Amino acid sequence: MAAVIRSYVSLMDRLAEFIGAFAKYLIYLMIGVLLFDVVSDKAFGFVQNWTVETAQFTLAAFYFLAGPKTLKDDSHVRLDLIYANLSDRTKAWIDMITIWIVTFYLSVMLWGSISSLQYSWATNQRLPSLWAPSLVPIKILMTICLVLMILQCFAIFFKDLARARGKVVA
Repeated sequence: MAAVIRSYVSLMDRLAEFIGAFAKYLIYLMIGVLLFDVVSDKAFGFVQNWTVETAQFTLAAFYFLAGPKTLKDDSHVRLDLIYANLSDRTKAWIDMITIWIVTFYLSVMLWGSISSLQYSWATNQRLPSLWAPSLVPIKILMTICLVLMILQCFAIFFKDLARARGKVVA
């Protein structure tokens, strides 16, 4: 691979690692918020109207932020019935094709998320609840994470291209 491509792949992999390292702590935040909700309700009789939605937003943020790391680590769901028996170079060729299908899918989702974000921004869209939090922040995060996943797909393509050519990929 050319030095520029190697640098790009390295940058995307480091970024995915950093984001993934941050995202894993969001689960603990979500558990803490839900634990606070239970304790405040059952022990003190104070019902909170923000905790469940905060936990939902935290889980959504975790899900979105985990996307680039999941792609980088190749830890997504895959049907290995036939794939597992193929040679490494054949797997690389198949992956070079399928990553463009994933990229297309993510691009369509990005298009939809941008449209949804524009609507939320223009209308100050809020959840229809007592707390009524704005949906703009989570939609911004969703859009950013979709861009990051698409960029990670490009890095994966370059790694697969090197593997298909018989090169060692770090």
